[in-house]
Amino acid sequence: MNTQLLVVPGIIVLVIVMVDVAWTTLTTQGSGPITRLITIAVEWASAKAHAVFGNRAVLVAAGPIAIVAVGSAWLLSLWAGWLLIFSAFPDGVIEAQSEQTAGLVDRIYFVGFTLSTLGMGDFKPGGDVTRLLTALAAFNGLVLVTLIITYAVPLVQGAVARRKLAFSISLLGSSPQEMVWRAWQNKNTQGFENALGQVSSDLIQCSEQRLAYPLLDLFHCKQSRFSLGVQLGRLDDALSLLTEGLQPNYRWNSFTVGNIREVVSHYLNRFEKRSNNGHLDMPPLPAIGLLKSKNVPLADNQDDAFDHLKNRRVRLHRLVRREGWKWSAVEAEDQADELSP
Repeated sequence: MNTQLLVVPGIIVLVIVMVDVAWTTLTTQGSGPITRLITIAVEWASAKAHAVFGNRAVLVAAGPIAIVAVGSAWLLSLWAGWLLIFSAFPDGVIEAQSEQTAGLVDRIYFVGFTLSTLGMGDFKPGGDVTRLLTALAAFNGLVLVTLIITYAVPLVQGAVARRKLAFSISLLGSSPQEMVWRAWQNKNTQGFENALGQVSSDLIQCSEQRLAYPLLDLFHCKQSRFSLGVQLGRLDDALSLLTEGLQPNYRWNSFTVGNIREVVSHYLNRFEKRSNNGHLDMPPLPAIGLLKSKNVPLADNQDDAFDHLKNRRVRLHRLVRREGWKWSAVEAEDQADELSP
């Protein structure tokens, strides 16, 4: 066999890997094909494990596992590509002292420490071409490790930002009707809408982070008050009550409320670019017992009021289920630890 032919598949492997790395880490258009396959595999495995064991720990671990899996796949693929290229030169790698030709295991070892830029020195390139290739491989390895680190850090920051936003929304109330009652009781429209304005700004940032870093969908929380999907479902139902569920003269249809509903729709659009949860029914209408007891002027027929919101609430239901929760977590904080099957 002509070993020089190994250069071609080696270069192909390197190109595929580095295109995937650059696409994933240097653009804002989601993941490359390799990263996307790994993300889907980890997500599927964690969802199946959660369904079997009913423990959110497997979901919480999915994000870190995905980062390690993606980084390992990139590194091993790069290692394999450079091994093919160095194997195309029979005398391309030699033992430093005896200058004997390196075997397969020695070449694997040589490529490994070259990519890591450790420079052990017990093996060395055996010619001008392989000396140049060694320099390129070392630079390639340095670039890859740097990109892995610079990709992982924003992922963790994005996960923290989502938890922060979810917690901020949870402070508005532990259920949709409690959110409505607090806003109604305080008669503090400006304060409520100021809070909505901040939520809207933070949610736009989370939406764009989601587009740039699809792996963020694998970062789950143990408590629903830190789950952005649950809190968005709760907030949106509260806004639906304020804009549709009250009597006509009392409905809140301000610019701020309309704006945040558009932002929630934008977030759902980002989510649905890679979501495939199958058919889901519209979740139950939000409870209104507390509001009735407090004489809040509710519309006579809540079914009619919410009828045109069916598609929107199904989309929110899909988001909540994607994060491993039942819709009951949206309705009450004391059911926050209830897991979806």
